[in-house]
Amino acid sequence: MFALFGLSACGDQAEHRSGSSSGPTPPTAEVVKPRVSVPATRSAPATTAPPELHFNRSMVRSNEVNKENKGGQANVELVAGSKDLKTLERVARECVEVFLREQKAAFCKVFGNEADYKARDLRKAGDSNCWAWYVGVPLAGGEAMATEGGEVGYVAERCPGELYR
Repeated sequence: MFALFGLSACGDQAEHRSGSSSGPTPPTAEVVKPRVSVPATRSAPATTAPPELHFNRSMVRSNEVNKENKGGQANVELVAGSKDLKTLERVARECVEVFLREQKAAFCKVFGNEADYKARDLRKAGDSNCWAWYVGVPLAGGEAMATEGGEVGYVAERCPGELYR
């Protein structure tokens, strides 16, 4: 048996109720509202992704223009500084767009890093496969043609970069 004591609404007289009442006592729920605002929990700080890489002229290592009597063709080699093949393809396509503003045709060969660029065939007797993408639009115009350097040639040439490792 339990007893509850409280003050009546009519004064300071004590009211007594016994726990042996005729029915169950309904539970009382009290809503508590905080007097001060509770700051929202902070989530972990967002990790910032590196900025998306785009073509810029500082990437260009060589630019040979030929076929000038036909409107000019830019033959550009550049180092993008990335291992991501999709990024390297985008940079090559952006390079072509930029040089098509100056010449009727443009071809851009993009290397992932400086070491791969330096491993190219300087005598041009053959073509090193250390480049990642070769993209261009010929004098005849049309859509850009894209060729990936490919893992087989990259590994066979023992390219120093890490595109396919």
